[in-house]
Amino acid sequence: MIALVVKATFVLAAAFCAAAGLRRGSAALRHFVWTAALAAILVLPFARLAPQPAPVTAPAIVVAAVGGGSTPATPAPASPSLPWFAIAYGAGAALAAARFLAGSWRTVRLARRGTPSTLGAELGVNVILSEETPMPLAWGILRPLILLPASAAAWPAERLRSVLLHETMHHRRRDLLAQAVAQVACCAYWFHPLAWLALSRQRAEREHACDDAVLRYGVPAHDYAEHLVEAARSAAAARPRWGHAPAMAEASGLERRVTAVLDRRANRRPLTGLAACAVAIAFGVLLAPLAVVTLRAQATATISGIVQDPSGARVPRARVIATNLDGDNVESATANLAGEYRFANIPSGRYTLQVESPRFTRFKQDVTLVTGADLRFDAALRVGTVNESMTVAGHRSTPAAVAPRSTAPQRIRVGGNVQASRLIHQVKPLYPQELQDAGVEGTVMLRAIISKEGKVLQLKLVNSVNPRLAKLAMDAVSQNEYQPTLLNGEPIETMTNIEVHFELGQ
Repeated sequence: MIALVVKATFVLAAAFCAAAGLRRGSAALRHFVWTAALAAILVLPFARLAPQPAPVTAPAIVVAAVGGGSTPATPAPASPSLPWFAIAYGAGAALAAARFLAGSWRTVRLARRGTPSTLGAELGVNVILSEETPMPLAWGILRPLILLPASAAAWPAERLRSVLLHETMHHRRRDLLAQAVAQVACCAYWFHPLAWLALSRQRAEREHACDDAVLRYGVPAHDYAEHLVEAARSAAAARPRWGHAPAMAEASGLERRVTAVLDRRANRRPLTGLAACAVAIAFGVLLAPLAVVTLRAQATATISGIVQDPSGARVPRARVIATNLDGDNVESATANLAGEYRFANIPSGRYTLQVESPRFTRFKQDVTLVTGADLRFDAALRVGTVNESMTVAGHRSTPAAVAPRSTAPQRIRVGGNVQASRLIHQVKPLYPQELQDAGVEGTVMLRAIISKEGKVLQLKLVNSVNPRLAKLAMDAVSQNEYQPTLLNGEPIETMTNIEVHFELGQ
């Protein structure tokens, strides 16, 4: 959230600088600059295509197993406290929205209670006369209309024409749509003073731009200034509670408007398509780098936990590596003698956690860290697999079977209170002479489980080989006996890979 506020401040500051640099430009151009700036901060949270940390009401974690792990992450205990930040933000946004909606509702009521008139037929706009409307108003985005005081029917033709031109310009310039965008932006950034100041500047430039449009239609500047003053005097006498609709003359800023109307050197050119494209491109270029910038110090999380073996005992000195899948940082930590590890204040995002120990199978799991989370992730390691290999040799020219030669099984390194399994009785497969004479040789790859009693369980062939060689190997290996693996003095089942090589000598 703080990162978003910093980016919005940068965009609004750029708009203030641009408006100051365009003080000799037209009011229509400055109004478009303010509208573009408010629209930019409104779309800023959605400008980045990749997932981005968003404000949350409570720490959370999403876990997806990718293999190697056996125990899911254990999130930190949920806090019983309410998410006060989200409640405060929502309350402020709701109050800002209520203010705008209340004004809009008052304007809608004025329009419903008014009487349709044909005063605007010449300009092609609907006009409604209302006893409750002391000042001309423009209203409606899809169905534009103009609200006039009931006394407007008796106004001089010059004054009526100036008023209708001014309010019609609001509709032709899509000022109501620009105002709606600005109001939504202020609801989202209700706490940001620059957003409200930008809204005020946008409204002021909007009225200046419509004044310039009326003068371009040939209305004399002095006469139009008198109409503005008269409209402001009527509004001040009635002291209305205005809805949020563009009004022709409000007391605030009236002096500047009259001065601008009488200034013969003022730039009154309308907004051109080329200028609008240039402003839109400029803000697009400004948003592009802001969309991908991440303020690391403001988008961090903490993760900690313990490393355990299958019995629940701690595994000391295990290496824990956290690889950021959304960034380029790789964090590394070593569990202490109690098997505890911790990553403090690392950037939030999607991570792959990998736990390694030379005595255990590698643990690997994907997690997603949310900004501000302080959570726990416990890793349960599994004892490594035993690998065995034996070679059964033979010769084609020898009628008798050659005694097989075997190698001792390779013992894995297990740490802590783990004792590796050991082969104590091995049955050697025979190499039939007819297979030797036929030149049949190959490697039989088997996988089995060494039970707690040291027996071979669930023996399975895992490769393609001559069926007779496979059967001979399986029959022999199934009779092997082992001293089972001991974990903290207790026997456990262990996976084993066995290779039996049938080779012909020269």
